[in-house]
Amino acid sequence: MDSTKLKPWQAKLMYTTLQPALGYLCRLRERMERRGFPANDKLFKLTVAAYNAIHSLYIELHYMACASGVGRETKR
Repeated sequence: MDSTKLKPWQAKLMYTTLQPALGYLCRLRERMERRGFPANDKLFKLTVAAYNAIHSLYIELHYMACASGVGRETKR
């Protein structure tokens, strides 16, 4: 199996499952920024990288959950 075989409902289940982690990382990054973590701090950089990776995955899954539009073939 690969990602082209996922049904829209499966992709939606995956991205909704990721949503709490994405929200947590967003809030963590914002707290670190408010606390003045320097941009080159290892923990801050890892937090930003984790947020960016999960956000990219979340967006891709969201688009996969759409039955049509967003420049993709209609899926059922």
